[in-house]
Amino acid sequence: MHIPDGYLSPSTCATLLAAATPFWYVALRRVKQTLHTATVPLLSVFAAFSFVVMMFNLPLPGGTTGHAVGMGVAAIVVGPWAAIVAISSALVMQAVFFGDGGITAIGANCFNMAIAGSLTAYGVYRLVSRRAPIGAARRVYAAGLAGYAGINIAALLAAIEFGVQPLWFRDAAGAPLYAPYPLSISIPAMMAGHLSLAGLAELVISVGVVAYLQRADPALLRTTAPDAPDRDRMLSAENGMDLRRLWAALALLLMLTPLGMLAAGSAWGEWAARDFNNPEARRQMAAASGQHAPPQRPPQEMQRLSGVWTAPLPGYAPPFLRSAGFGYLLSGMLGAGVLMLCGLAGQRILAGRPARPAPASPRRASYITRTAAGFARAAQEAWFAEETARRPGLLQRCDPRAKLAGVGALMLAAAGVRRLDVLAAMFVAAVLLAWLSAIGPGTLLRRTWLPVLAFTGLIALPALFVVPGDLLYRLPGLGWSVTQQGLRSALYLTLRAETIATLAMLLVFSTLWTHLLKALRSLRVPAVAVVILGMTERYLFLLLRSAQEMFEARETRLVGALPPADRRRLAAASAGVLLEKTLQLSGEVHLAMQARGFRGEVYVLDERPMPAVAWLPLAALVTTAACCWWIGR
Repeated sequence: MHIPDGYLSPSTCATLLAAATPFWYVALRRVKQTLHTATVPLLSVFAAFSFVVMMFNLPLPGGTTGHAVGMGVAAIVVGPWAAIVAISSALVMQAVFFGDGGITAIGANCFNMAIAGSLTAYGVYRLVSRRAPIGAARRVYAAGLAGYAGINIAALLAAIEFGVQPLWFRDAAGAPLYAPYPLSISIPAMMAGHLSLAGLAELVISVGVVAYLQRADPALLRTTAPDAPDRDRMLSAENGMDLRRLWAALALLLMLTPLGMLAAGSAWGEWAARDFNNPEARRQMAAASGQHAPPQRPPQEMQRLSGVWTAPLPGYAPPFLRSAGFGYLLSGMLGAGVLMLCGLAGQRILAGRPARPAPASPRRASYITRTAAGFARAAQEAWFAEETARRPGLLQRCDPRAKLAGVGALMLAAAGVRRLDVLAAMFVAAVLLAWLSAIGPGTLLRRTWLPVLAFTGLIALPALFVVPGDLLYRLPGLGWSVTQQGLRSALYLTLRAETIATLAMLLVFSTLWTHLLKALRSLRVPAVAVVILGMTERYLFLLLRSAQEMFEARETRLVGALPPADRRRLAAASAGVLLEKTLQLSGEVHLAMQARGFRGEVYVLDERPMPAVAWLPLAALVTTAACCWWIGR
């Protein structure tokens, strides 16, 4: 199940690494929040345990080998997030120092075994052992099912990743570039061994360890049993756990590691590139793959990527030792020892820290604080727009009606321009117009350019590679071609969106909201729509202020951090109170309007004609828009 270098394409490896990164981030944050002097060595013990367990190879059907991972036990004892950290640490060490698994495939191997396997095992364990006492036999059965399900999910993901390579990545002649066997071969070949012997090995390990801990140290099972009826009677994990038995069991496993060499052959999908030229290895490949012969020569890209990293101790066989068994034992002791030393160093660091008083509130702001801060930011944004509109500037001095029509014409022209140089000139002109209107580039960068770039970039980026045309650049390693036409299409989309957004922001930042509503009325927008927009703006600000005051008052009455359940109830209650305030406010506004003579008809004051001096900027903006459209069409 350790995918070597060259079996997966660089794009597949990058995708799986990106998929694993959020899980690593959350896992490290969760572990950091619960880290203390007792959990650090426990985490290192299970990292070393997983490392050693994976060295015990088992003979599987078809002449291949497999191994357990220990993901079920790790997820049950230390929890799924700590298990992700522990097993990922073991997998990284195996890849870097011993060449067991590829450097380029670290993300894939960690995603399959450390992340998907641990989360699956934990979910199955919690589901089957729901509300069972910590010492109940049902938790032993749940542990076995958890380990069996976790390792088979990991194997299935690896089989899928192998099988999609020949479907997606082929050379001009149709030969696979990476893993050569399709899904119809990879899934049966991988799952046959893991549904039988490898899965049973994981099941036995999980059952045995959990049954032993139930008798020897049930406090270690307390973390993942929040619904156990006897949980509160157990000793706390920090005061009651005794890791000496686990250290002794790990030492015994280390002494037995040479037994892992008894299983002859390689795991399915872990053949070296040179094995494709070896007749005996080819026979074993065919036998393990349903008598489907492998390619006559190693796939082109597999052979190139297989030498990307040379491990110091490849195959758990130090080159300076003649005895393979002793070298295997020494490699296991080295890997497990490094992982355990890291845990001991972390324990020493934590133990040497001066005691700090517990904070009165959590480091992360509470839900109420974040909500109130969000309301305050919204109010500041609106206030900033109003303040900018009152500054002395070029656009601020223009009549709102001329500004609305002129800037609107420029936006329409930017949407219709087909020449990149004209579109770039319009963007530069919009930036110059913003500068003359006292709107700095920093404001546009934070509020317009970066958000628009983040949104349009996701849409424009694929155009670089999917639009056919003249080759401009080929990404090294990935083999993706950037075409001249694709680059031009991406620039068109991004620059057009940035130009239109900049013009729209200029209109908003240089015009008071009330004046903008009057300008809409001059464009023959129905009076009812204008009045609704104006009332909505005032109503939103009033409601925003009420909500902010409510959340600030609630925050001043809270001491410390609320449990998650109480935070959820508080959120639901706050939403209900805010809805009630909304309905009450709308009723009061309607009664006030009726008291002032409103009977369903809207009357507005007649607008005075636009002065002659206001026609000059309107003519300039419209003429510029027309010229840009004519030149760039």
